[in-house]
Amino acid sequence: PGDEVGAAVVDAGDYVCFTGSTAAGTRVAERAASGLHGASLELGGKNPMIVLADADIDKAARGAAYGAFSSMGQLCVSMERIYVERPIAEAFSAAFAERVRALVQGPQLDFTADLGSLTSAAQLARLRAHLEDAVGKGARIVVGGSPRPDLGPFFHEPTVLADVTSEMACYAEETFGPLVALHVVDSADEAIALANASRYGL
Repeated sequence: PGDEVGAAVVDAGDYVCFTGSTAAGTRVAERAASGLHGASLELGGKNPMIVLADADIDKAARGAAYGAFSSMGQLCVSMERIYVERPIAEAFSAAFAERVRALVQGPQLDFTADLGSLTSAAQLARLRAHLEDAVGKGARIVVGGSPRPDLGPFFHEPTVLADVTSEMACYAEETFGPLVALHVVDSADEAIALANASRYGL
């Protein structure tokens, strides 16, 4: 764990390149600064995608599936929220759900699966906590939503939610897993305002 080895690595190195949470990155930056070590930090995010009414729906759905679920959503650039203009929201949601359902998930290492596993029990627990909190507060599962212990201990279906509200943890907190929320907006300006309404850098 980082708390056990992080300080030693920072102290012993000449330069620190860290990828992880904003909270951990703050500690790494402070430790690096105390030793006058250079540092590059790639930290948490809640990355948005905006789909406007004139979009090619199939292309947008394909891009959303790739952008949200590559590496099981465990990339710093993974999309976790999608803002869709109302005139195409229903059609986009259907096309996106169809793309997600078609993804092949499995433990094999021969490139026959599109998706693999989460990295740890902690990541699975965080995903489940966000999902259960959202559903418990009224979110609707569009596709996915279940663990896949038949494939391995940390496998979980890629999951798309609708009706996510600001009271839910997954609305603004980084999940860092295969969970994405669809939001319907009435204009590009509204989408941009919501995309920018985040404590994370974009």
